[in-house]
Amino acid sequence: MKLCFFKRAAAFFLAVALLLPGASMADERLDALFDQALAGLQTPAQQGEATGAYTLHTGDSAYAPCVNPGIIPYDEQASFPYPEISGVFSSSDESVVTISQDGIMTGVAPGQATVTCTLADGEHRYTVTVGDDQLPETIKNYLYVLNREFYSVRRARLPKYNQYAKWYYGRKKEVGWCSVFTIYCANASGNLPLGEKEVDTAQPPMVQFFREGQVGNQYDGFWSLGRFVDIPKPGYLVIYADMSNAYRTVHIGSVTDVKDLGDGLYAVTTVEGNMSNTVKSYCYLYDSNKANNLIGTEDRNRLQYNMAQVPEEMQTDPLVQYTLHTDHWSVFGFGQTWE
Repeated sequence: MKLCFFKRAAAFFLAVALLLPGASMADERLDALFDQALAGLQTPAQQGEATGAYTLHTGDSAYAPCVNPGIIPYDEQASFPYPEISGVFSSSDESVVTISQDGIMTGVAPGQATVTCTLADGEHRYTVTVGDDQLPETIKNYLYVLNREFYSVRRARLPKYNQYAKWYYGRKKEVGWCSVFTIYCANASGNLPLGEKEVDTAQPPMVQFFREGQVGNQYDGFWSLGRFVDIPKPGYLVIYADMSNAYRTVHIGSVTDVKDLGDGLYAVTTVEGNMSNTVKSYCYLYDSNKANNLIGTEDRNRLQYNMAQVPEEMQTDPLVQYTLHTDHWSVFGFGQTWE
């Protein structure tokens, strides 16, 4: 009996020893992929400079890529020393886009125009597309910050009192931080998250985030604005319901990419904080024909399952997780952060 026990123990430890190098190599490969993704990540301005193309939401403004000072957190903007801009700026069609002598472009009406910036280092030209469906500037920044945090954290397990909770609370407080993560990223991307009661519901701004650490309060804020919707767009927040107990606001994440597959079906990619104590990215199928956003938090009997795993041929990003987090969550709805 003792001999059998030692044989089994030896076999177990041998198996563990054989597995460890492989696990270590897999971790190194994953780290290399995160490093590569982070190194290749570009701000909207960097993308514009690299491609010579830029987009503006109608009515929105942004620095021309060649003079853009970078993404400045909202709570640091008042003390940020903006550089003096010296150059000549022009637009081929000012009925579409104007540009000030400070290098700030403004989308006037849907269309396309060429913006030319003549600086000491030469001439920069951009094809600027303006449209009601284009992402606002701070939403583009938000997507950049979300991915920057995801690539930087590398799925490492974080303590409850992490960099995001520390920024939000300013003191040690160990709580769920999924909502806090969205607020941190909103501020870091130049947005001003407001408390639910601070928002002008009569004339809400184009871009709106809520500074509410509780997911339920995030829902209340978007609902009060009529901006809790069933169709996802990049930059929207997604709130999940738990079908096992009919709890409507169990978790919140951020939509980073949406593919319309037709017939009300969407492939939704997210970045989410406090998933297994880290930052993760997910991709899943969402069926808007089974939307839950109008049910409300009081009705506990009408929630529908509306999430499924994407087909294998769509599982192309090794850093994204395609397995559903649980089999008993559904999308409750989307917080429409911009319109």
